[in-house]
Amino acid sequence: MDRRMGWNLDSTERATLNWTRPIPAYSKARARFSRTPAAFLDEPRILFGPTLFMPRLKKRLVFAAALVLLILFWAIAVGPEPPARISISPEELVRAVTIQRDSLIDLYLIEHVDPNGRDAQGRTPLLITMSQQDWKTAQRLLAAGARVDVADKNNFTPLMAAAMHGNVDMFKLILARSDNIHPEVPCTDGRDLLGLALDGGNPEIINTVIERLPQTSKWTTSARHALNAALVTQNKNQIRALLSKHSAPPTPEGKSVPFLAYAIAGNNSSLFTTLLACGADPNTVLPPQCDKDFLGMLSSKSIRSYVEEDRNLNLLMLAAGLGQDDYLRALLEAGANRNRWTSRYKMSALDVAAETGHWRAAQL
Repeated sequence: MDRRMGWNLDSTERATLNWTRPIPAYSKARARFSRTPAAFLDEPRILFGPTLFMPRLKKRLVFAAALVLLILFWAIAVGPEPPARISISPEELVRAVTIQRDSLIDLYLIEHVDPNGRDAQGRTPLLITMSQQDWKTAQRLLAAGARVDVADKNNFTPLMAAAMHGNVDMFKLILARSDNIHPEVPCTDGRDLLGLALDGGNPEIINTVIERLPQTSKWTTSARHALNAALVTQNKNQIRALLSKHSAPPTPEGKSVPFLAYAIAGNNSSLFTTLLACGADPNTVLPPQCDKDFLGMLSSKSIRSYVEEDRNLNLLMLAAGLGQDDYLRALLEAGANRNRWTSRYKMSALDVAAETGHWRAAQL
C-alpha cells in the first residue's frame, strides 16, 4: 500500500481515509448480520411483472382527452345561460285569433297555449273563429282542447255560430263534443238555436235542432217560423216533429186562435188537411178571447155569438155551426169527440148545427 496517501487497509478492519494522516483502525465489533456467505447462481434470472412504462401514443390520447374536458368545462362556466321559456297568456291567443294572425296562432298552438281564453265580450278563440267562418282554425282549436259549451256574455255559443252559417260538418263536430245542450235557451237578443238554424238555411241542421227541442206547451217565435216555413214547403216531417214537441195547438204569430180554426173559418182545405194529417189535435178548443180578424171571418152571426159568449167551443162545433160538412167529417175521422159540451150553454156539436140551421151537419 502507498503510505503517502494515508491508506490504512486491513482485511478485518474498515478502511478510513484521511488526507492529513492515517487514522488508526477502530477496534473490531461484532457484525449485526450473519457471516454466512450469500450464494449466487451463475444462470440468468428473468423477472416477470407489469410493464411500468406508458407508451407514447397512449400518453398523447390521455393528454388530448384531458384538454378537451378542460375546454368543455371552461365553456360551460363562461358560456351564456340557456334561454328561459317564455310564458304566453291565453289572452295573446285571443288577440291573435281576433286579428287573424296565422303565424302567431301557429306559434301559440305549438307552445300549447290554453285555447279557452276570453276577450272583453267573453268570446273564446273558438267562438271568434267560427264567427269569422275560419273553419280550419276552428278545427285546430278543437284539436287543441277548446271547449265547445262556453258562451259569451250574450249567451251566444259556438254551436249557434255553426248553425247560423249553415256549416253542417262543423255543427255535427261541435254537437258530438257537447255535453249540455239547451236549444230552447235564447241569447240576450231573443234569438235561439232554432231561429239561427233557420237563418243558416241548412235543412239537416234545422231537422237536428227540432229533434232536440224539449217537450213544451209554449210555441216560441222561432218554432212558429219553422212551422210556417214547413207549411209553405209542405215538409210534413218537420211539421209532424214540431207538433209532437208542443202540447198546445200552433197559432199564427201574434194570434191566440189556432191554425186549424183559421183553416176552417177561411175554408183553407190545404192547411187544414196538412195539419190534421201531421198530428194536430182534432179536439182543439177555441180560446176565451178570440182574435178580431178571426171573428170577422165567421159568416154566421149565430156562430159568432156562440164563439164570443160561450166557452170551450171546439173545432167540431165550429165546423158544425158553419155548415162545413167536409171539415166536420174529417175531424170525426181523426178522432174528434162529438159528446163534448160548451161550458155556459151546454151545447154539443149537434146542438150548434141545429141552432144555426145546418141540418146536414147535424146528421153526421
